Amino acid sequence: MLEELLRAAGESGLELDVDRRAREFKIAFKPGAAPGKARPVVYPLLAALEDNFLVTVSGAPACLMPDAFEHFSWPLGAKGPFRRVKACRLCALSGRCPGVNLAWTKAAGLLNPVLPAPAELVIELNKNCNLACRACFGRGGEELPLKTAEKALREAAALGVKSARFTGGEPLLYPGLEKLLRLARKLGFYTLLNTNAVLFSPAVARRLKGLVDNALVSLPGVDEAGHAAGSGMAGQFGRKTAAIKRLRSSGVKVLRAGTVVSKPLLNDFSRWHKAVRRLGFDIWELYRPMMTGKALAAAAEFKISRNDLINLAKRTAALEPGRPRTVLANPVPYCAIPAAARPFALGARFDDGWTRLVLDASGVYKPSYPSAQFLGKTLAGAWAHPFLKKTRAAAWLPAKCRRCGMLSACLGGSRFQAEAAGDIFGADPWMAG
Repeated sequence: MLEELLRAAGESGLELDVDRRAREFKIAFKPGAAPGKARPVVYPLLAALEDNFLVTVSGAPACLMPDAFEHFSWPLGAKGPFRRVKACRLCALSGRCPGVNLAWTKAAGLLNPVLPAPAELVIELNKNCNLACRACFGRGGEELPLKTAEKALREAAALGVKSARFTGGEPLLYPGLEKLLRLARKLGFYTLLNTNAVLFSPAVARRLKGLVDNALVSLPGVDEAGHAAGSGMAGQFGRKTAAIKRLRSSGVKVLRAGTVVSKPLLNDFSRWHKAVRRLGFDIWELYRPMMTGKALAAAAEFKISRNDLINLAKRTAALEPGRPRTVLANPVPYCAIPAAARPFALGARFDDGWTRLVLDASGVYKPSYPSAQFLGKTLAGAWAHPFLKKTRAAAWLPAKCRRCGMLSACLGGSRFQAEAAGDIFGADPWMAG
C-alpha cells in the first residue's frame, strides 16, 4: 500500500524526501501541483508515517488540510506573492501565516480555516482528589457548578468543538459526571476522561458503560511501593490495576497512561515500560514536570535537567514499535531533543491555548492546566482573547523558531516554563542555544 501511495504522490505533483536516520519525512507540493489530487494522497501518507517519522508538508497552506495543520511548514517571515482568502478570516494561524500563494487562490473552494474554535474543551470539574500525588497541581477544594459545565458543553457544541474532556482533581468524585457524559454523548462529542481510576468500581463501570471513548489514567508508580510513594496513598495500586481492566470492558477505545517524569522513572525506565505494556495501555504519555519552584523543593525527584530529557528522548526513540506507543506529551522544544526522537514528541499544541482551552473549576477559562492566565467565562470570548491572539501570532518567538520548519508542531516549548524563567513570552529555558 505504501508503494502505491508513493507512486500516486509523484503523479499528483508531490515531491518526497526521507531521512531514515533522523526519522524525517518531507512532503513538498511542487509548483503546479493539483491540490484536489494531492490532498487525498497526503492524508494516508500521514496516517502511515506519522507514528514513526516527523512528517512536514511545505509548498501549500495549512488550510488545505486544517485537521493536520501541525505538519505544515510555513515559517514566520515568508516572503512572496501571497493573498488573503475567505478562509483567512477565521483562521487561528492568520497572525503568522502570510496567506495563500497566488497560485492557490483558484483552489479557494478546498480551503478551510484552521481552528476557528478550539478542537477540544477541557472541563476541570473539581479540585478534590482521593490521592495526594506529589506532582499534582490540581488540589484545592473547588467544584464547578453542574449548570456551568452543561452550559459550557452546549456552547462548545454550537461552536463546532469536537472533543470534550472531563478532569479534576478526580472527576469520579464529581456527583454530576454521569449526567455530563450523557449530555456530551447527546451533543455528539468524542469524550475523554482523566482519572486516577482507583474509584472506577464495578458499579461505576456499569453506570458509565459506553460513555467514555478515551481514558487517561495517572500512573505515578508501577508497583505498590512506587505507586504509594508517588500518589501519597498506600494500598491503591491493586485497585488501580483492576480498574484499568474495567475501563477497557466498559467501552473505552483508547487507554492511556500518564506519568510525570521523575528521577525514579529515569533510573528504571525499562522496568516501567514493561509494566505499562503489561497493564495493557495503548499509549504511555510522559510529561515534563510543570511545577513551581516551591513544589519542586517539596518533591525534588521531579527536578530533572535538559540532559535528563535528552537521555529519556533517546530511550523513547529506541523502543520497538508496538504498544504502548510512548510519547513526550507536553511542551518540549524540538531543538532540545535528538532528531530521531521528535516523532515521539507532541510539542506544545495541546497546551498553552494553541488547540484547546480549560474551564477551571472556578468557572473561568484558561490556556492550560497549570496556567494562572484567565481568559473569561465564555468559550468564544476566551478563544478570541488578546492573550491567545498574541500567543498564536508567535511574533514573540526567537527568530530561529520563526524560521524553523517544525514550528507548527513544536510551537516554541512551554509558556509555563518561560514564565517561571521570567517572561511568559520569552524563550523556553530548554531551547538549544
